[in-house]
Amino acid sequence: VTSRPCPIVTKLDKLSHFDRRAELTGFSQEQAKSFIHKYMDDSSMADKLLEELKQSEWCESLITTPYYCYLICDHFEQHQALPRQRTELFHRPVLRELQRMAEARDLSDTFSNFKDAPDQVKIPFINLLELAWTTLQKKQLYLQKADLAAA
Repeated sequence: VTSRPCPIVTKLDKLSHFDRRAELTGFSQEQAKSFIHKYMDDSSMADKLLEELKQSEWCESLITTPYYCYLICDHFEQHQALPRQRTELFHRPVLRELQRMAEARDLSDTFSNFKDAPDQVKIPFINLLELAWTTLQKKQLYLQKADLAAA
């Protein structure tokens, strides 16, 4: 599964064999607006978000991607403001994943930010980030099982 643009997928096709390919086209502007209204419990909050999106070209361009649309709604619901940077969209999902990993390891500590996460979940996560960065620097487009095993 990849979310890469078509030219990269074509290159990947030449490197490996895919049994199937599916294209996810994302939301139209109207579908994104509908999603925002369905996501927000309060229609005035949805209207406020849509108004603010008109003032933020980069943020508005993201709402046609369903996951980004969800992340923008989630961020707006928490902060009553749009993110200033794209990375802000991922703070809560990363924290939720770390909490899920901690629960799976029976670590009962609760934490509200990355630096307070237990080392048993934080260190493997940092190792995965370093692996992704190293792979990107090598201009590799994907990780292989051997890469993950070495991390």
